[in-house]
Amino acid sequence: MWGRWFASVLWVSLLFTGVSQANGGWVIEREEKTKSPLFKNSKSIANQLTPEQKELQAVASTYIKALDSYRDEIRSHWPNGEVSSKTRWVSYSANWDAKRVVDFEHNRVEISVENKTKGQRIDFASLSKEVRGHVEEVIGTRVSDAVNSDPINRAVNQKLAELGAEKMNPSGELVLPELFKTPNPSERDIRARAMSLMKGASIRYQTLSASLAAMPIKTNNKITYVIPLPDNRMRKKVKEYAPLVRKHAEKFSLAEDIVMSIIHTESHFNPLARSHVPAFGLMQIVPSTAGRDATRKLFKKSKLLSARYLYNPKKNIEVGAAYLNVLYYDYLKGIENPESRLYYSIAAYNAGASAAARAFINKASFKEALPVINRMKPEEVLNRILTKLPRKETRQYVEKVLKRRGFYRRV
Repeated sequence: MWGRWFASVLWVSLLFTGVSQANGGWVIEREEKTKSPLFKNSKSIANQLTPEQKELQAVASTYIKALDSYRDEIRSHWPNGEVSSKTRWVSYSANWDAKRVVDFEHNRVEISVENKTKGQRIDFASLSKEVRGHVEEVIGTRVSDAVNSDPINRAVNQKLAELGAEKMNPSGELVLPELFKTPNPSERDIRARAMSLMKGASIRYQTLSASLAAMPIKTNNKITYVIPLPDNRMRKKVKEYAPLVRKHAEKFSLAEDIVMSIIHTESHFNPLARSHVPAFGLMQIVPSTAGRDATRKLFKKSKLLSARYLYNPKKNIEVGAAYLNVLYYDYLKGIENPESRLYYSIAAYNAGASAAARAFINKASFKEALPVINRMKPEEVLNRILTKLPRKETRQYVEKVLKRRGFYRRV
């Protein structure tokens, strides 16, 4: 989501080895590639950057360093060093003996702990009690606490604050408020809900049953409980966000079903969503690019938004809707057919306006692709996007958004 100045900064890719465009910015595809001397020794190039480009570089650099540091720390306790992503909120207990994940895409909680044994058998009673305690902690966590306790978020927010980002506290609501009848459940409510969820738990995709009491002890001393979340959780989440989506869709002359489909595809309604761009929140906003474009529309002047600001669902949907308006009505207004422009806008939201041009011409130039697009029928434009875009991720992204649009039209 680079907007009209995307092409002018194409050469900044020299600063990053192994980088591609997606979700509003440069994607560092493999962490080991950040060791590139081009990335470390870029002072002469940095002196030629615009303020916004320097800002983007500073935030990306801070993110990468914090990511590497946190993963190194995790790997001393957990092999794969997993951190939070767009669809998975990952946290660890204070003493590192438990890994806790909410998988928003697959609608489940995963709790990994040290295996417990009693003689030559697994001690399921003790394990279940420990796991239930972690489930209580997960479902009782508020967005603000989750954001502030993540070392990567703390580092990025500190850098954004140094750069003058708009200050705002993240949302005080629960990460999973849809599990409760009230926004402020009591400890008793949380305990009861955790006990109810544990009834559907499984271990390594095997249903818990009495027959597993004699299951041999694995050489791997970690064991993972998979706890399904209620089937209607997603519908409740859609219902929760529907008024906000409707309000901002009307304000910015957008289709509600498109906004909702983009939220679903970007984050699966995870308020803590974070990609490796880095982009933040429900609609995956990059502060230095889409965020600045949106604030020009919202506040009549460019503002840098903090990650904390974008982790507030209400603000994130407002910023995302404003950016979609800028994209569709300003940057891509040269596409004459409204339906063709919609298809291109969806692709551009994920890959950038210039990168999406590669489906039509052999270069990243929206300006040069425009005459080609305007000679095509809408179905031809969509077919080109779905079959000719170099990035598989963007092709699938457009397909998912349009497929989900059909569902949200009926909701």
